[in-house]
Amino acid sequence: MRQIKNCVNFDFIYEKAAPYYSHTGRKSIDPVVMIKMLLIGYLYGIKSERRLEEEVSLNLAYRWFCELELTERVPDHSTFSQNRRRRFKDNALFREMFNDIVIQCIEKGIVSGETVVADGSFLPANVSLKSSIEVVEKVQQSSIHYLDELEKEMSEIAGYKPPSTKEVTKRSLKSSTDPDCGYINQKNKKGLGYLTEMTVDTSHGIITGVDCYPANHRESDIILNHIKKQKEALSIDLKSLALDGGYDVGAIHRGLELLGIDGYTAIRVYQNNALKKGFEYDSITDSFICMHKNSLTFQRLIFKKSSMNYYRLYSRPRKHCSGCPQIHTCEIDCGSIRINASGNYPAFYRSKQKYQTPEYFRVMQLRKIWAEGTFSALKREHNLERIHKRGILRTEEECLLAAMALNLKRMAKAA
Repeated sequence: MRQIKNCVNFDFIYEKAAPYYSHTGRKSIDPVVMIKMLLIGYLYGIKSERRLEEEVSLNLAYRWFCELELTERVPDHSTFSQNRRRRFKDNALFREMFNDIVIQCIEKGIVSGETVVADGSFLPANVSLKSSIEVVEKVQQSSIHYLDELEKEMSEIAGYKPPSTKEVTKRSLKSSTDPDCGYINQKNKKGLGYLTEMTVDTSHGIITGVDCYPANHRESDIILNHIKKQKEALSIDLKSLALDGGYDVGAIHRGLELLGIDGYTAIRVYQNNALKKGFEYDSITDSFICMHKNSLTFQRLIFKKSSMNYYRLYSRPRKHCSGCPQIHTCEIDCGSIRINASGNYPAFYRSKQKYQTPEYFRVMQLRKIWAEGTFSALKREHNLERIHKRGILRTEEECLLAAMALNLKRMAKAA
């Protein structure tokens, strides 16, 4: 606490909190004292705010950090819940505080943006599985919206048509006590909860971005807007980004290029791959070359309603390959040899060329250290083993405060 107090000036909270307080009436509780108390809870793993009130009241070090005199009364635990309900219900203050601390780290040279890592983690909700109910609802299903810039570029490619929607019946599990959380059923993750997406700068392990979603969201659908929000809020130049295999999607690779970021993802095996059938991709002409050196050139974009995705169509008239002994191994449809590749296949291919390079091994090693290590520290030491409150806004508050606590520790050590 002494290190944190010496390197961080918390007076910026007064400016951030000013819109939430009146200039008339009875004197309110100092917002800096409230925030410092909450940070103590996350710094030392105090999960209950009733317990936090007792600890600050009895611990002289905590009183000193909060600048409370020996005879001064500690704010009541109910003060926090009332302020959440009346003042800080939209989390704007906690988000601004988090960003301000990251900006201080940038100004001190602790955050460089040279290499960052990002990942998502499942956080169990504060609900019982017995509270789960099956919900059946009709929803309008459409293509995934990754990034505005990506959608604009896609709309300028030959064959583009505005994506259609279809009404589907969706069955899902939700909790009657916390309707905001989602249900996830994966090999190592199962239950009702939330997904938190975080980005960590590898210079000193400072968390630069935090977002929260219901657990049934896919990490690859949210990463691009997660990164874009950081660039806009922090005015930081992110150069290299390391991700795991779940983000190995053509749209992610192209989106990162449009954001000016050099992206690296872990290797992901695709079953229906033209390169496995002996084809080669020529990035200069944007075409596939078969074993007999015949080219399947890019024709247009096609939208498949079954998968609600865009694909790039590469084809060659069948009559030009009539004498080829390997023709039976090719996909033949509508009188032509066809390959349907990712809608952003050129960017997907460029990303594949980074595999096995020294830079690839370097950033992926950093991802193992800082992404997985950061989530481990947050869950072990800073109250993020599970969510203690209910609702997406309160979940985001917990994640922001836990990330702030870890940032303050790493900031104090680096100073």
